[in-house]
Amino acid sequence: MTDKIYESPDGGLTVYERDTKTGERICIEREVKPDWHLEDHEFHDCMIYATEGNKTLQKLMSKMKMTYNLLKED
Repeated sequence: MTDKIYESPDGGLTVYERDTKTGERICIEREVKPDWHLEDHEFHDCMIYATEGNKTLQKLMSKMKMTYNLLKED
């Protein structure tokens, strides 16, 4: 019989199962985010690319900013 321990470095959003004999660790549960979700560093990178001249990101960021401002006014 193999003993397992369960670890979560982020308060339960991600859960790992570790085999106590081999030390092998596998992810058994992970928070699922929508496909439009960006982590803070990804959003920051998009801002940098837009600033550096990426026209597609400039247009998308402009539309997003307009939408944000409209929602903020409600």
